[in-house]
Amino acid sequence: MSNKRFLNIVISIVAISFIVYVFVDNTVKDDQMTYVTTNDEDNVEEQSGDLDFNNQNENSSSSAASLTKDEVGLLIGMYAPDFTLPIWGTDEEGSLSSFRGEIVVLNLWASWCPPCRREMPDLIKLHENYDGKGVKVVGVNMSTLEKSVGATDEFMNEFNVTFPNFVDHANYSANLRGMVETLYRVRSIPATYILDEGGRIQQVIRGEVNYEMLELQVEKILE
Repeated sequence: MSNKRFLNIVISIVAISFIVYVFVDNTVKDDQMTYVTTNDEDNVEEQSGDLDFNNQNENSSSSAASLTKDEVGLLIGMYAPDFTLPIWGTDEEGSLSSFRGEIVVLNLWASWCPPCRREMPDLIKLHENYDGKGVKVVGVNMSTLEKSVGATDEFMNEFNVTFPNFVDHANYSANLRGMVETLYRVRSIPATYILDEGGRIQQVIRGEVNYEMLELQVEKILE
């Protein structure tokens, strides 16, 4: 076999492998996205930055101590990755960093996710009870994972959601996942990040939340 023919075969193999990789990477859609409840933690896919709610307090101090002051990431003590996206129901865009100065309860959800639907009334209650007291509930609709056009609007109107919600958009790259989906390595929903006034992650909760759980964590930061 000539060197030229051998080189052509190698190039073809690399090209095919790349095409297969892009195809597989872009087929992470609704039917593959998992959702979890507070009693279903075994179904959560482990990933860097995911922390079990019951063990977070034990890990938070040691993790935070080893971080540099400007480090961005998904671990407790790190700055939550910033993003700029449209805000639902408006013609405006906003950034996560615009909420600095307040404690932020950041919730990632989709309309078809049962635990997302169950926890929404509690998130609304938290917003209504703590708005103006240094706490902001902020949602992110994982719109690239929605099953139909208009599903986001139907959900927001059905629950009469009163707190601000970003609408995730595609990354505009070979990877068609949403911006937040990519930055926060989303493989299961719902997911809730509790940030302090400086934008640092204080708690990460994978799965369904309730009012009492969130209030407990918020009050710890307010103390």
